[in-house]
Amino acid sequence: MFNLVGKRYLFLLISLLVIVPGVISLAFKGLNVGIDFVGGTTIEFRPQTNITATQMSNILKSFKLTDVQVNIGSDNTVKANETVWLRLNRLVDNNVESSIVKTLKGAYGNGLSVKFYNLPLNPPATVAVVTGFQQGVSAKADTKNPKDIYTVPYIEQLLKKLPKTTKTDLNGNSAATPTPASTATPTSSPTSTTKGTATPAVTPTTTKGTATPTASPTATPAPTFSVSLADTPRVGSTTSTINIITGSVVDSATLNSIQAATYNSTHSYLEVLDNASVTGSVATETTRNAVLAVIAASVFILLYISFAFRKVAKPWRYGACAIIALLHDVLVVLGVFSILGWLFHIQIDSLFITALLTVVGFSVHDTIVVFDRIRENMQRRTTETFEQVVNASLVQTMTRSLNTSLTVLLTLTALTLFVTTGSVHNFTLALLIGIFSGTYSSIFNASMLLVIWEKGELGFGRFRREYTRDGRPVRKRDQERELARTR
Repeated sequence: MFNLVGKRYLFLLISLLVIVPGVISLAFKGLNVGIDFVGGTTIEFRPQTNITATQMSNILKSFKLTDVQVNIGSDNTVKANETVWLRLNRLVDNNVESSIVKTLKGAYGNGLSVKFYNLPLNPPATVAVVTGFQQGVSAKADTKNPKDIYTVPYIEQLLKKLPKTTKTDLNGNSAATPTPASTATPTSSPTSTTKGTATPAVTPTTTKGTATPTASPTATPAPTFSVSLADTPRVGSTTSTINIITGSVVDSATLNSIQAATYNSTHSYLEVLDNASVTGSVATETTRNAVLAVIAASVFILLYISFAFRKVAKPWRYGACAIIALLHDVLVVLGVFSILGWLFHIQIDSLFITALLTVVGFSVHDTIVVFDRIRENMQRRTTETFEQVVNASLVQTMTRSLNTSLTVLLTLTALTLFVTTGSVHNFTLALLIGIFSGTYSSIFNASMLLVIWEKGELGFGRFRREYTRDGRPVRKRDQERELARTR
């Protein structure tokens, strides 16, 4: 039989070597937290052409955003030439937008997606971003296949006749111009003259007893304007993405201004892939709730294990060792993500807390399986010492624990490798690290700590030293023999 318990200090040393770098990183660098914890805005753009991080950073300087981070990524889920930008000659209303959507979907199918942005260009104009073409769009017509609909000239032909639009502001609202309301002439009032003579008041004249009604305010219909394409449809030429993180809250008007400023600087249009803002108060509440969730989970786990093992001597030790093991797993995950944060700019969000709590639950699950086998063997192996009972229990449950964990780890590895961007990737990566650590700590940490505590090693025994009637300290070997005899 493998003597795993005999190498307990080696296993604990391995855990210490894994934890220390992460703890140092946490102490000096901290975690690269996202807007969920500090407040701010995260924006993801798809540019029409390649834009460098330096160019984007220079564009954002005029907006006076705080703590701006610009990262260039890549998204290969949509091919570059399957996105087309359409710039209209002015701002348009919902009627024109509906006409464009209906026309394009009628030609290319309902799989098409059209987004509209009212940009403060010169003059202000609406820009439409069309995605979901079944194949790449060519900038020129195919002379060999004149019926090819996936060309810019064909799109121009489709949108040649657009309905007129009312004059709109940058928010897309109709700007009807009301005519000034007619004002009634006031009735002349008596005016006093010298020597006490008064001029009588002028009485309004009526025709056959009908009074002239006071004119009420009226509004004339908003003027209409012709709509056309102001530029040749632009086809995308890059699969890169621009990820912007800032401590400021960016509203829709500022977002449109960033798009306009980018076009003025680089002549490249932008599509907004994602835009999320969190205020400072919500971020503070999220942080507090995350800490309370981990603390509450630990307390309830301690209480549950103490209750489940109430028939064993000193059951709270089992709960305490399980808590120490799960804190080990939490520190491993936090430490790794702290290092990844300043090396690869990986941020944590609220989904990371979900992953952390899942790791806590999985770790305790494996630990309880081992502890339960220890409890059973203590009643069966009455002639063996506590160290021998724990070692036998570990050998018996190791195969089961490893098989259970490996199936989960293989699934998480596949998800982590194939989902390479976004919060889901960070979520699966945190689970992968945490469950691997939890499997190790359940077998090689929690039970080892239980043996160390029981044997009074590393100074734990000083707080519970027992003495004989003549004042001599009771030897540990004698205690183990007595424990085995009583069982």
